[in-house]
Amino acid sequence: MLDPTPNLVADTAAESEQRLGSPSHEVSPSRHAGRSTRVVASLDARLGRTLVAVGILTALLVVPFLAMAPEESASTEPAGDVFTARDRIDETFASTVRGIGFVVEDPGGDLLRATPLGELFDAQQRLRTDPDLGPTLFTYFDVDATVDAVGILSLADLVDSELRSTDGIGLADATDAQVKQAGAAVIERYGPRSDVLGLSSESTQTADGTWVVPAINSIVLADDTILGFGATSVNLGGDTEPEKYDREIQEVLRTANDLQVNGIAIDVNLTSQEQGAIAGPFIGFTILAVLLMVGLTFRSYWILATVSAAFLLLIIWLKGITNLIGLKDDLVLSLIVPIAMVSFGVDFAFHAIGRYREERATGASATPAIVTGLAAVSGALLLALASDSMAFLANVTSGIESITQFGIGAAIALASAYVLLGVVTPLVVARIEADVAPPTPGRRSTAWRIGGSIAAAAMTMGSVLLMVFLLPWLGIVLAAATIGAIIVVPYRRQRGRLGDSLAVGETPVRDASHGVAAPIGRAISAIARRPRLVVPAAIVVTAAAATLAVQVPAEFDVEDFFAADTDFVVGLDQLDIHVGDRGGEPALLYVEGDLGDPAALRAVRTRLAQVQTLDTPSLARTESGDVDIDGGVFEVFAATWESPAMVAIVDDLAGVTLTDEDGDTIPDTREQVEALIAVASDTGIPFDAERSILTPDDVRTSIVLDGSSGSTVFELGLVDSRAQESVAAAKADLEPIADAISADLGGTFVQLTGSPFIREGSLDGTNRALQVSLPTAVLLCLAVATTFLRSIRYGLASIIPILMVVAWLYAFMEVAGYAINLVTATIAAVSIGIGIDFAIHFIARYREELERTGNRATAVSITGEGTGVALVASAASSAVGFGILALAPMPLFAAYGLLTALMIVMALVATLVVLPSVLVLVTRDEPGSA
Repeated sequence: MLDPTPNLVADTAAESEQRLGSPSHEVSPSRHAGRSTRVVASLDARLGRTLVAVGILTALLVVPFLAMAPEESASTEPAGDVFTARDRIDETFASTVRGIGFVVEDPGGDLLRATPLGELFDAQQRLRTDPDLGPTLFTYFDVDATVDAVGILSLADLVDSELRSTDGIGLADATDAQVKQAGAAVIERYGPRSDVLGLSSESTQTADGTWVVPAINSIVLADDTILGFGATSVNLGGDTEPEKYDREIQEVLRTANDLQVNGIAIDVNLTSQEQGAIAGPFIGFTILAVLLMVGLTFRSYWILATVSAAFLLLIIWLKGITNLIGLKDDLVLSLIVPIAMVSFGVDFAFHAIGRYREERATGASATPAIVTGLAAVSGALLLALASDSMAFLANVTSGIESITQFGIGAAIALASAYVLLGVVTPLVVARIEADVAPPTPGRRSTAWRIGGSIAAAAMTMGSVLLMVFLLPWLGIVLAAATIGAIIVVPYRRQRGRLGDSLAVGETPVRDASHGVAAPIGRAISAIARRPRLVVPAAIVVTAAAATLAVQVPAEFDVEDFFAADTDFVVGLDQLDIHVGDRGGEPALLYVEGDLGDPAALRAVRTRLAQVQTLDTPSLARTESGDVDIDGGVFEVFAATWESPAMVAIVDDLAGVTLTDEDGDTIPDTREQVEALIAVASDTGIPFDAERSILTPDDVRTSIVLDGSSGSTVFELGLVDSRAQESVAAAKADLEPIADAISADLGGTFVQLTGSPFIREGSLDGTNRALQVSLPTAVLLCLAVATTFLRSIRYGLASIIPILMVVAWLYAFMEVAGYAINLVTATIAAVSIGIGIDFAIHFIARYREELERTGNRATAVSITGEGTGVALVASAASSAVGFGILALAPMPLFAAYGLLTALMIVMALVATLVVLPSVLVLVTRDEPGSA
């Protein structure tokens, strides 16, 4: 334990008073300065107790970190009708059949050959006979093919059946020519656009009448009464158990070694986890780079080691507190918040330790230097904490659980970083430098320090990776061992009764910034001498940037989140290539109303006819060229009249005779409609004596009637749905028709939904949240800064870098092709936090020096040499670290790393280039100042 010695405590008060009154640091006495000095001196005197309290709190937070890990995932969706419709569909039309889509592609370009089609057939047989998966497959009668199927029915099955009926052989014994002839017969029978065949849109017929089929789209059906997964949708934060099952199916199908088999959006959450794990080392290297930059800047092993320990405690505090208050599992909270807090933690440490080092550089010994330095910067640190917290907490207005959690989690991490890196770390550094002799000069000593620094940073990196990504309990154990190895053990070995060594004439402490401080100060001062040139130029640049910033689109593409070579992305790419305008991502039209009324049903059918004739490239079409609409109540009616036995069954079971006088397949009376739906929901609609056109499950997932209320759902295919403009175009075409259906049914709930519109709704919600939280954050920061600084002009000056950084950053996003999504939206809050943080530190120091010297130019120069250098060092460390993260293979992290690094540099430029000129304009020299 770093226990304070009595003589150090006694010396602190006296020497602090002497330092505060020295000619080089005369400041106007104030109650705040005196109170800050007393608080810091008290903390320093009771450092041992403070560390014990930190240790106890950390140990207590380990419990919720490990034992209260969240089991639920935070929603990434705002409230809205599109989500309500999705939820009602899941509740009302839960199917007992689970469909898993696959694209099967032959790298040789033609699946319709003996070897590749035979491999697919064998893989399907292995799936059906698999001891674990086989019993879970759904057995059904395929009406189009008029054959029974177990789990899957593909081109391979139909060609094998054709070969056996015509040539008396199966695929295993057929030649390519025989397969080609059988395939041509099958395609002619069902048609090249048949859903049963699922032929690629790239398929072509050759001159001899045979076909070249590069790929097929096939679906495996599983029995959810056995699996029990229930309704599932493709969204981050969902259950991974269904995805694991789907992957097991995929692995069996991939035993067709010469084929490329990819599921269609079957594993979004598993892919997210795997991509996060791959990105883990890059996040670790980010932390490693930041720590090494800290060590390089201050040229101190002890500072690097202490900051490393604080980082480890910060992770435990963040995870422990967020678990304790019940925040849910979330990609942004689990990964983005810890990464973002690296910047703020380093910033707190650089300013606190940097001010302490300024005092040491003048010849002060460690104990009075920390009291004077930390007391001087404490106001700026507290103001930065308050304003940054407001910037993050503004996200609670988003209405999106994930973004709300980001704001709360970031505020918690920020407060933790303030305590650990802004207060405890500089106090520990000062105590170690007071108790441990400075390193001896020489190559061997330098090599040991460098090696020790690298080892300390590497151990910290490993601990963080374990805690965040792999094995939290092992990460905590390694973190404890790391703190012991890099601080406790070396300190106890080297601790000596040295007192404050500089008080007896030792060389003042220097760091890597010593030689550049004066040039940086002079450069900032030179720029600030031309405020009437700098400020207008900044206004013009920012205004131009703002015109671009407001044009950044809200878009979602899986390639913005996952690497292009992941199975998830490859599967969607294959779907785009091989389905084209004949299929697409399912979109749903949900209709509520009095669907027992034949007149209401005819009104709905009339509107759907308008959908079929829409002239839009965004919707999938049938072979006849009409927009393809599947499912719904009208499929039940059509199947009824295709089944000769159904009329008799309804008459027999319900005592109602079905009639259709106008031939539109809709029964003529309410009584008939209700009787048909009731009977079909129990019995299905028979194809023959043993098989069904529609099973009871098919009917129940098409329409539900309850007296005068009912609901039905229709499915359409959205082409190129990865492009948000395509989804928006489809919505623009379909929404007026949905509104017309609602009006026809008396204002009932009618809504477009399905994964394409869910994504669009989420993006719209994210965009709206940004439009609300961004100005809210700016106003809160202005209020906090104005209150703490007790000055409107300084408060207004503090938000200038915020506005500039936000405009510049989003302008870059527009030019570089980035879009607003759930992750990039959080960068706005971080940019506000960094911008206000840098500005407050500069303004607080400038104000202090202006009060002391009375001269604006001198105040700017001194602030640049001190705080300016600390800002440069802090920004450089964070920017380098996040620049490394930009190399991560997962686009989500790469984009976050690049944009954050760029934003930090922009905040530094705004603070050191523009802000000094603004301060010169809004302040005046004191009379008589030089």
